[in-house]
Amino acid sequence: MSKTWLQWTGLGVAPLAWALSTQLGQIMPYIDCRQNSSWSALLCGVLLVVSIAGLTAARTASHGMAQTRRFIVDAGFLIALAFVFALVLQEAATMLLDACQR
Repeated sequence: MSKTWLQWTGLGVAPLAWALSTQLGQIMPYIDCRQNSSWSALLCGVLLVVSIAGLTAARTASHGMAQTRRFIVDAGFLIALAFVFALVLQEAATMLLDACQR
């Protein structure tokens, strides 16, 4: 993967992972309650790991570049941090609440 694509992962990966987690969070509790499993917590955890990987990939690609590009990478890093925090809160909610109570 080229360094240009890695610079944009902070702006793309974490928001997409959060959106996917939010949409599947509306569907998965019904499946979890019916099957007596915790697929939604597992799915949210996987998406959290993916968003953290995108965050670190964007951060490592920012070394030795022009200031304008560096600003985009840093802004993407901060945006990705906000979405990672939202995913952490969603993961905590799926771990604390029973699927049949949601």
